[in-house]
Amino acid sequence: MQKKLFIISMLILLCVTVFYFIPYQDEKVKREFDLFYSSQLSGKIIKIEEYSRGSNFILENNPNEYAFYPYTDKRLNNNQIFQYIAKPGDSVFKSAYSDTLFLIKGNKTYSYTFRKI
Repeated sequence: MQKKLFIISMLILLCVTVFYFIPYQDEKVKREFDLFYSSQLSGKIIKIEEYSRGSNFILENNPNEYAFYPYTDKRLNNNQIFQYIAKPGDSVFKSAYSDTLFLIKGNKTYSYTFRKI
């Protein structure tokens, strides 16, 4: 009986925790997208990493960390996955509220559209 009560209590605690953090995570992703989408970006990447099926990067002379979910496309970016091709030292450009981010890598430019949240 004690074991059943413990298991039921743990399941209830787990459900409450999950239902509490889902809206928090959704709001966090929305805030991150709003920052990225509304920002004019121009500069060299100093840090890049994979982030929750998307990409996170920081530009030099800019304290913000930007997160976005780029699409891979044969025509726009030759099927090059952003977080695998972009490296520190490469440049990015995006106008505020634009639906396209440009990655400049050497003498090549790759275009990335992204999921809007």
